[in-house]
Amino acid sequence: MGIVTFNNVCSLDYDIQVEHPPEYDTPERNYSVQSIPGRNGDLIQDNGSYKNVNRSYQIAIGSIEKEHPVMANDVSNWLHSGFGYSRLEDSYEPEYYRLAMYSESGNISNILNHAGRTTINFNCKPQRFLKSGDKTIIINKSGNLINPTNFTTLPIIVIKGTGVGSLQIGKYLVNILTITDGMTLNSEIQDIYHETTNLNSVIVLSDDEFPKLEAGTSYISFSGGITSIEIIPKWWTL
Repeated sequence: MGIVTFNNVCSLDYDIQVEHPPEYDTPERNYSVQSIPGRNGDLIQDNGSYKNVNRSYQIAIGSIEKEHPVMANDVSNWLHSGFGYSRLEDSYEPEYYRLAMYSESGNISNILNHAGRTTINFNCKPQRFLKSGDKTIIINKSGNLINPTNFTTLPIIVIKGTGVGSLQIGKYLVNILTITDGMTLNSEIQDIYHETTNLNSVIVLSDDEFPKLEAGTSYISFSGGITSIEIIPKWWTL
C-alpha cells in the first residue's frame, strides 16, 4: 500500500491508502507544426518546454470508527485544500516531488458504510523536482557546481556582502552596483529583492539573462564586496 502527500498533508491522516502504483506519464514536448505549400514535410518549431502530465492514484478509504460520509467529506476537503499548484509527493518516488493541481475525480464507492474506493487525479507540471535541489548550498570561494540532471535549472541565489561586486555562474555574469547583505536573486521569477524591497535597479545582467545552472558543470566565482553566496539549485528531471 502506498502513501500520497498533497499540500503537505499525508493521505494516512484521512484513512487513505493507495492500492496500486500510479502509471508514469511521459511529458509531451511543446512544439508547433506548420504546413508550408510546396514543401514536403511539416515545419516543426520547438517551443523549448513540456506540457503538463496527469498522475492518478487508485485509493481506498476505510475505518471502523468513521462512517463513509465523514471519510468521503474528509477526502474532498483534503483534495480541495490547495489553490493553484501545490506540492505532491508519494512513497513510490521518495526522492522527488511534483507541483500539481487536483482534478475532479468520480464518486467514492460506499462499502458497508465504513470503506470506499475511488481514483484521484492530479494535473502536474512536467518536472519531477529533486528534493535535494531544495537544499541550500553555501559557496565561500570559487569552484565548480555539478548539475546531476540533464536539464537546465533556475536557481534561487542569496548574496552576502556589501559594496560593489560581480557574480559569475557559468556563462552568466551579474554585476551588482550596490550589495544589500542577504539580497535574493530569483531566476525563476526573474527578480532580485531583499525582503519586500525590489532591487532590480542595482544589477546589470549579461545579455539580460538571469543565471541558470545548465547540465554538467558550472564554474562559480565572485569578486568585489561579495563574501559568499547561497544557492538553492532547484534540480529537476522529467
